[in-house]
Amino acid sequence: MYLGDLRFVSMEHLSFLTTRQKKILEKMGLTSIYEILTYFPFRYEDRMQISSIETSLISQKPVTTLVQVVAHESIFFQNRRHPKIIVQDDKMRASLLGFHRPYLTKHLRIGEKYWLYAQFVMKYNEIQTSTFEFEPYQQGVSPKSFGKIIPVYRLPSELHLKEFQSIVQKCLDHYLPQIEDEIPLYAITGHKLLSKREAYQEVHFPTDFSLLRKARLRIAYEEIFAIQIAVQLRRRALASYTKHTRYSDTHTAWSFMEHLPFSLTTDQKKVMGEIEQDLLSSQPMHRLLQGDVGSGKTVVAFFAMLVAATNHHQAALLVPTESLASQHYHTLAAIVQDKISVALLTSSTPAKERKEIVERLQTNALSLIVGTHSLLQPDVRFADLALVVYDEQHKFGVEQRLALSKKGNHPDLLVMTATPIPRTLSLTLYGDLDISILREKPKNRLPTKTYWIRAKEYSKMLDFVRKEIEKGRQAFFVYPVIEASEKLELKSLEHYHQQIQHKLAPYEVVWLHGRMSPEEKTLALERFRSHQAHVLVSTLVIEVGIDVPNASVMVIEAADRFGLSQLHQLRGRVGRGEYQGYCFLVTEDDISEEGAERMNILCQTDDGFAIAEADFKQRGPGDILGVRQSGLPELKVADLCDHRFLAMCMEDTRRIIAYDPHLALPKHQGIVEGILKFLPMDYLSSG
Repeated sequence: MYLGDLRFVSMEHLSFLTTRQKKILEKMGLTSIYEILTYFPFRYEDRMQISSIETSLISQKPVTTLVQVVAHESIFFQNRRHPKIIVQDDKMRASLLGFHRPYLTKHLRIGEKYWLYAQFVMKYNEIQTSTFEFEPYQQGVSPKSFGKIIPVYRLPSELHLKEFQSIVQKCLDHYLPQIEDEIPLYAITGHKLLSKREAYQEVHFPTDFSLLRKARLRIAYEEIFAIQIAVQLRRRALASYTKHTRYSDTHTAWSFMEHLPFSLTTDQKKVMGEIEQDLLSSQPMHRLLQGDVGSGKTVVAFFAMLVAATNHHQAALLVPTESLASQHYHTLAAIVQDKISVALLTSSTPAKERKEIVERLQTNALSLIVGTHSLLQPDVRFADLALVVYDEQHKFGVEQRLALSKKGNHPDLLVMTATPIPRTLSLTLYGDLDISILREKPKNRLPTKTYWIRAKEYSKMLDFVRKEIEKGRQAFFVYPVIEASEKLELKSLEHYHQQIQHKLAPYEVVWLHGRMSPEEKTLALERFRSHQAHVLVSTLVIEVGIDVPNASVMVIEAADRFGLSQLHQLRGRVGRGEYQGYCFLVTEDDISEEGAERMNILCQTDDGFAIAEADFKQRGPGDILGVRQSGLPELKVADLCDHRFLAMCMEDTRRIIAYDPHLALPKHQGIVEGILKFLPMDYLSSG
């Protein structure tokens, strides 16, 4: 049995779980044994080394110490009496403040010794702590929760840590002996990795920190190994296909590019050449196009679509939002000027028009289609779908991508992202795709000037925005939430809309957010695009693709709440025309060190690749890259910023697939049964 098989073993099989525990675990999303065993600790407490109260004060970290209770006192807080236990180690006295823990005086008896884990501070002229754990000291008897490393999990308040630790240990005791290793033995011994059983025991209940590091390394290796095996096999499968369509003419598509109202960059021409070679090849194109904000990815995609259309085939462009789909449609329609049929299909398309579009697609009377998820509907069928383009590919799951590709016979595939990805990381996650990069921006485009604004500079900034509007420019104001949130101390978007309307009167201010109806969104955007409205107040719905060349100012409120890549995407909405762009990052005076670092990075550079590297280092890839949507195994331990480690795993899987392309050898059956079996059904077989 492999660990993946435990996905299908529900908690109903665990007799030691109470009904209450099962309900709590289900709320946590833990519905199978697999999910419990792969719910790893987020930190560990070192209770192995015996230290002192003094060491905790100096280091400002928790310590394990042996103390004796010397007195019981009490304090008053919120009109209630709470216990205050005075303890002493070899050198110092300290107070244990037991807020809402009246039982402490019974459990911590005067004169008795106890193991204690706590972080002490000097406060109100005494050494104290209010967060601590303890256990009675018995000479010659090993403590249950001390003298060891304690795993700490993210848990709801109704589930105690010790309770969950017990559940995990029982699952390990029962199922771990049955788990087989999917990684070949020669890879384990060659890299001196722990076995799977050792790794999972040690990551949950470490013997020491050295073994914990080895356990995490082993689990990280199997996570990247699984992704790389899938990617290598998929690349091999895709290379074996011969595409149905053939292209004989690319000159007509190039002629459309020659009549654009702007000049192509050297990078754009280079990537178009790469795409041209792919399209002329007998194998389907599978290419990832990375480009910084404003580098002109969409024009490159249009070139590929025009090659398909001018060779009497069909091409589809799938985008994540209606506003972006509408924008791409109008741009593409302006380029082709009725020489090629093009249509827009979204959830807002009227029923009669939708029916007509679907019919035209099925009869090949329509060559180019731009749309949202509406393109994935079963009744949307193509006569000859030769090319599929995905814009902001990480917004779509693997099932959605496959659903559209299946509407053609192994169509050419171009996926685009405005989130630059380091090379090793690209190869790790998208190794089944050839990679093209657009770094160069149009020569006439001025770099957007970026400033970090605190509260005292806010009114001065608004004066600047007003002057830009007076010059005929427009401005974006972006906020991170729609409704008020006490937790985040952010006011509602509606309040900010009214506030900006008041401060920038008499200029018109419209607003945009995800909960508006499609008609309301379209109306707001059109008023802004047509310059009837001077300011657009918005949530993150404008992060990608909104193109208003006349907009010169981007104000991002609570900017420290956003990641670097998000901020860079938002900044890319201005300075897209002939006018100088300005971006103001507004924060409170007191923000975290990490937040301040993000603000400084944005003010110092507009290089999207440098910003992406910094973003990965600061907070990891997260779901920037759409790992959860990719259809590949989930990453829980692996560090995607460790390029040397990624390269090692990649090389291992390349050698395995080169040596045993069909994984038919007995020593590779663990890969087949323990990894491939749990990938999405069509992942390895469909382009």
